[in-house]
Amino acid sequence: MKNKPDPVLNTGEEVVLTHAGFYKDNLRSGWKPGHLYLTNTRLFLWQPARVIFQTLLENIKGISIQPRGFILRSKDALCISYKHPNNEGLSRAWIMVKDVETWKNRIFERSLLEINQEQIDKVIKELDPESQNILGFVWQNRHAAINELASLYKAPNHMDVLHRVRNIVNATAEKVIGFPVLVFERSKIDETTGKKVMFSWWIIGGDKLKKDEGQALLDIFDERDYLNIIMELKGAQEEDILLGVDGDKLTVSCKTPETNYYEEVSLPAKVDKEGIVRKYHNNILEVRLQKLILKEVKR
Repeated sequence: MKNKPDPVLNTGEEVVLTHAGFYKDNLRSGWKPGHLYLTNTRLFLWQPARVIFQTLLENIKGISIQPRGFILRSKDALCISYKHPNNEGLSRAWIMVKDVETWKNRIFERSLLEINQEQIDKVIKELDPESQNILGFVWQNRHAAINELASLYKAPNHMDVLHRVRNIVNATAEKVIGFPVLVFERSKIDETTGKKVMFSWWIIGGDKLKKDEGQALLDIFDERDYLNIIMELKGAQEEDILLGVDGDKLTVSCKTPETNYYEEVSLPAKVDKEGIVRKYHNNILEVRLQKLILKEVKR
């Protein structure tokens, strides 16, 4: 039996996660089998000899877990909202894979996660002096080679640095703020200089496009009986977010010392203003609205 060919990776591309999975690009299509790959630059599903779905991590604008029908039962699937190069708006893909929560977290860390000074300060406060030097140096310089980190505290060898990064800095970060803060990249472009940096440690997370004040990333999912609206409200606090519903319009406002959001969202259907369910986590607001179903009165 011949071995199945492996996908060809780009120069400097490394696999972060991989597992057999299924994919579909609309709610009515069937599931397509393949092998799912998350690398340091993209997410793709591979069938022997071809890629049937892929997106760059920088183009991912939203990720959630949604129940979907799969072999006569409901299972949790990844819903990826991403910018397709051939479409003006956002496209969606659903992916069924083992350990869906791990995949969601790893994709989020690589594409949507933003780490700020407050989070770094919380982690540094819990570290020993040597580990503080490591995290503080990478945070200030964006990236650092292992020999640079070793020289910060005269490490006996590079293994000591690796131990501190993985088992002290990142382990502490996961306990304090819920995710690791440092990631190793064999090759990555420094957005501030345009230069390629080889074999270095970086602050984890996607490189974000700057947005005008008051503008937010927005996606609307029509899920038959309800609408699911996902928005990015950077820097907002949950208690400051105000929602309003009037027929087929949703208003979202949030005013803080740093931000001033006001968004009027036109909805594809009228919704019940009493049936609002919302969640806010890591700068992402998710609003679920029940549709109004109008029954024709027979005369």
